[in-house]
Amino acid sequence: MSYAVVADILSIILILLGSILTLAAAIGVARFKDTMARVHAIAKPQTTGLIFTILGAIIKVTGSESFSVAERGDLDILVLLVLFAMITSPVTAQRTTRIARREGLYGPPESMLRNEAPAARSMRRK
Repeated sequence: MSYAVVADILSIILILLGSILTLAAAIGVARFKDTMARVHAIAKPQTTGLIFTILGAIIKVTGSESFSVAERGDLDILVLLVLFAMITSPVTAQRTTRIARREGLYGPPESMLRNEAPAARSMRRK
């Protein structure tokens, strides 16, 4: 088997795996009830799915017979997309959960553990 065939098969597997993870993240956001579970569903599988999809695209581009110097710029953009996703997704999840904790945007109190309960007093400075 040539490199082009192996690259096509590997890219299809990575793109399908990435799309399944992204779909799982979307289903998790729709099904989960509280803020923390939704943020967890968004942050982890969605970012991983995006990374797998972009890696599949990189392998697909490098595996084509017409790959030349002109396509190397496309690879740089794809690598930057992966880096920006890895940098911004945890920060966004942390900020969202911090706001949810400060504002008390949780589920019903009876379903929470002691560490999940919102603060008894407001965290805002007056």
